[in-house]
Amino acid sequence: MSSFFENKTGLKQGDSLSQILFNLALQKVIQSIKMVPSGIKIGKEQLNVLAYEDGIVLIGKNEIEIRKLFVEMENIARKFGLQINQEKTKYMIVERKNSLKKNKIGHFKIKNYKF
Repeated sequence: MSSFFENKTGLKQGDSLSQILFNLALQKVIQSIKMVPSGIKIGKEQLNVLAYEDGIVLIGKNEIEIRKLFVEMENIARKFGLQINQEKTKYMIVERKNSLKKNKIGHFKIKNYKF
């Protein structure tokens, strides 16, 4: 195995290595988020993140928990050279205890991001 090296120029989108390297970095972010004590319990598993391709869903018991998860994810992603695209970021709060009319879909702000 070769020694580590730093890439200062990045990769062009469409380069055969770009998707592989992106997935490797994103996997590290997801693994780190899974270690944060939060989310919901399904069976014996504690679940706070779902991911498919480049889409990530953060799951929390309340808005405060999701905000904390987002800040944590943003900090971890930054360490791996990834940035969260504010234009593609959405949120939805669903509550079981209230009727569907009470579910909120709208905007809230975390740091410089508006959802």
